[in-house]
Amino acid sequence: MPKTLQAGLLALSLFGLMAATSQAANVRGFANAQAIQWRGGVVQVDTVMPFYKRNGYRGIWTSANGLTRGGQELVGVLENAWLDGLDALDYIGGMPGSAYKLRGDELAGLELFLSSAAVRFARDMYGGRTTPAVSEPDIVIPRKKLDTIALLASMEKNGPQTVLDRLRPTHPQYHALRKALLKTPNPGVQRKIIVNMERWRWLPRKLGDVHVFVNTAAFLMYTRHNGRDIDRRRVIVGKKYHKTPMFSDNIKYSEFNPTWTVTPSIAGNEMLPKLRKDPNYLKKKGYHLYASWKADAPRMNATQIDWQSVSGKRFPFKIVQPAGPANALGQVKFLFPNKFNVYLHDTANRKLFEQSNRALSHGCIRVHEPLAFAQLLYKLDGNPAASKIGQLVASKQTKGVNFKRPIPVHLTYFTAWVKNGKLQTFDDIYGRDRLVGNILFGRV
Repeated sequence: MPKTLQAGLLALSLFGLMAATSQAANVRGFANAQAIQWRGGVVQVDTVMPFYKRNGYRGIWTSANGLTRGGQELVGVLENAWLDGLDALDYIGGMPGSAYKLRGDELAGLELFLSSAAVRFARDMYGGRTTPAVSEPDIVIPRKKLDTIALLASMEKNGPQTVLDRLRPTHPQYHALRKALLKTPNPGVQRKIIVNMERWRWLPRKLGDVHVFVNTAAFLMYTRHNGRDIDRRRVIVGKKYHKTPMFSDNIKYSEFNPTWTVTPSIAGNEMLPKLRKDPNYLKKKGYHLYASWKADAPRMNATQIDWQSVSGKRFPFKIVQPAGPANALGQVKFLFPNKFNVYLHDTANRKLFEQSNRALSHGCIRVHEPLAFAQLLYKLDGNPAASKIGQLVASKQTKGVNFKRPIPVHLTYFTAWVKNGKLQTFDDIYGRDRLVGNILFGRV
């Protein structure tokens, strides 16, 4: 337990708290406030006041004798925030040690202070303390929302412990990391675990009965069915400067014998310098060049273009690699259309899967033995395409095959993982642990 938290809990242990035996505190005096000044601090009350208005402004945590039983239970839950990698001082730091002596506005202030703390802790437990994006544009995980009125009403009826336990992530890895946190004395490892627990809070509570789960940091991809891993395979992910993004989506279809349309950034940054040296570069590699990105754009002869005058930042042409054994996407790609133009796919350079550090792509995820993966997904989908994979590839024709039911896919980044009861850690290849940690541990 952190020393700062121990100090905070020592102060809390000095409370002369008694169960309520008289009328609850009343917060009507703050009915129109957005925030209040209370004991040298500011308490945001705009999020909790709608509950009190519906509740007749009657307090649920405090009475003239101090804290109610529910209030004592709430303080106890918040004291133990460290069990979930959160800091009790973020919620009840500054709470007075003599609650039973408070009266009037001071008592009403304590009531609102505790409700505000309960709501913040519930939101942090349910959806994460940090914003998933953490200032990175390649992380697009929507923040989960809670109904504050329903939350506080449920706490009043069922008790804060029961309600907050329900909000904790249900994912087995979260609970495994939570257990590992209690067993780990090393502060650095504790921080790594806490950062990764935070990432589980970002994810949807239900990942899908059948879903694909890519852990970019571990270079691994899992297929899961009814909570069980039924497939695990190596993947190649984005380089440090071409990070694979983090988001959840649905795989809608696969494309066999795909063509590859080179992105403008790759064309401008990587192919243009080669074309300036050798205008025959595209022809030698078997690429097709088009005048623009319009559907009816005509084919161009690369040797007739002054490549020295072409801008790399605004590359105007479209470059396409036809289907074939040398195609960068290999024999199949799995699509879940997204703004990053990222997908799962095969590769013509399969030896790269033998490397331990597989951060080698431009952001897409290259899959080891993707035809077997395709067969598995279509089988889980109850799709007749499962028995026709070989025929589809042998046709050498570009062919898209839809899934009957889109398959959820989660592109994640976990640098701490529990396997067979033992904690595994992976390198923070993108520096994302540092960004999240700076927020969680108070550096920004």
